[in-house]
Amino acid sequence: MPRFYCPDARFVLHEKCVLPEKARHHAGRVLRMKAGDTAVLFDGRGLEASGPIAFEGKDAFIVVGDVHRSTTESPLRMRLVQALVSPEKTDWIIEKAVEAGVSEIVLVPAARSVTKLSGERIQKRLAKCADIAAGAAEQCGRAVVPAVRFMAFDEALKLEDEARFLLAPGAAEPPKLTGLSSCTFAVGPEGGFDEAEIAAADAAGWQCVLLGPRVLRTETAGLVFAALAGAASGDLAFI
Repeated sequence: MPRFYCPDARFVLHEKCVLPEKARHHAGRVLRMKAGDTAVLFDGRGLEASGPIAFEGKDAFIVVGDVHRSTTESPLRMRLVQALVSPEKTDWIIEKAVEAGVSEIVLVPAARSVTKLSGERIQKRLAKCADIAAGAAEQCGRAVVPAVRFMAFDEALKLEDEARFLLAPGAAEPPKLTGLSSCTFAVGPEGGFDEAEIAAADAAGWQCVLLGPRVLRTETAGLVFAALAGAASGDLAFI
């Protein structure tokens, strides 16, 4: 069933809910939906509404026949702190993180990051990332769109959580993921975090952990961690 992201929507039973321009274009021109076809709208904060779609002039809307809270969210709230990598890899990481159930994504510059962002480029990049996150949520059936933020590495180290893990190929211990309700995990750029960053994380109370005997690419490591953590929490998507 076609799903559309409506961030400013207010779902009221038996009332009209107008689709945003982008969603309207996708419904009418791309999917070629006809009046009476059922569509699902979601607000990005966990609510979904469904009903028959209708087209009136330049507008498209549904008459809300059902409103409910989504049940597709992971029981584990996960925050990904991702070191800056190329735009193409970042786009892929965000898309897959959303699909894997990550709740928030924080982009940070790292010593070994080749990609650099500053000034207006940060806001433009965040806007693109937000669109990717929304599209991924729309595709995978989530009704919550994870926030994407940017901050300095030392600021990210101050983030509070039930457990905080920094993935480091040189670490000795695997992460202990059972019994958690939330966690934050940090993934380095190509080449990983440097010694100073690992030492800073350790001093800030983060656990430096190893996922396994093989070295994972930066775009693989976060997805593997999210899958392992989701399975340990009982997320049915990983059982």
